Amino acid sequence: MPEPRLIAVDWGTTNFRAYLANSRGIVLDEVEQPSGILAVKDGNFADVLRNAVGRWLEEHGPLTVIMSGMIGSRQGWVEAPYVRCPASIGDIAAALIKFDVEGLGAVHLVPGLDHVPPGEAPDVMRGEEAQIIGAMASNPSERTTFVLPGTHSKWVTVENGTITGFSTYMTGEVYGALKNHTILGRLMKDGQPKGEGFLKGVEAARRQGAASAGALLHQLFSVRTLGLFHLLPGEELPDYLSGLLIGAEILAAARPGQTITIFGSNELTDRYGKAANALGLVWNRGPERSVVAGHLRIAQAAGLLESAG
Repeated sequence: MPEPRLIAVDWGTTNFRAYLANSRGIVLDEVEQPSGILAVKDGNFADVLRNAVGRWLEEHGPLTVIMSGMIGSRQGWVEAPYVRCPASIGDIAAALIKFDVEGLGAVHLVPGLDHVPPGEAPDVMRGEEAQIIGAMASNPSERTTFVLPGTHSKWVTVENGTITGFSTYMTGEVYGALKNHTILGRLMKDGQPKGEGFLKGVEAARRQGAASAGALLHQLFSVRTLGLFHLLPGEELPDYLSGLLIGAEILAAARPGQTITIFGSNELTDRYGKAANALGLVWNRGPERSVVAGHLRIAQAAGLLESAG
């Protein structure tokens, strides 16, 4: 098996993940810890990185280090300016930010992407672009839609190896805010739901359709009234809210009969897949650890590693 060549770091707002990989993208070791950028005191990012990956460098010698995620944001270590869509792997590789870290050598920071559709507000991403580039390798279709569910879900269009555009949906964050900070959460109960709530929420989203901008604002109140009239038990209401929001997102973002590729945690991917099935979409499960494959492809495009062949 080829020797380690790359340290891929996915450094977000709440979590830090680092992977030791060889030139084929095979992960040989990994570190995960709750050291997201908001948890790093006094901007001591170098200490966090050294403590996490220093032993790999001591054991294997100099390795290419690439980081992506919110570590490159204005609140992170070094700000990496956005690359404008449409953006190819070459465009992203050419915009890598390089700086030296004492005890580690050169570190390379992947820029985020921005997308400015005509007549609309700009959209941005940081970290997802590396995952998308990694996923491209296993999905060579001429046109593909990738879905990255989460706090801020991303729907990303790729055509012939180029990220042509994307849209962000604040589904996860809105769910947390509504559940924990509004009257909708008052009738919700902890416990194991039987599964009826989620699809009821998706069906409610389907009935409202994607055309009416205000329909979701009205439909959200049904989270409360279904509980008040005992039409859904309290344990099902969180799932109903989830289905309603995810269903509304999919209806707004997808084309009828479209095939999408979803990748995230298994639980969240399954949830989005279940909603996609109910709404008549075909979906595939995206590759795991695609960020590692993405960092590897970016490093090769930037001339930091020879092609894996």
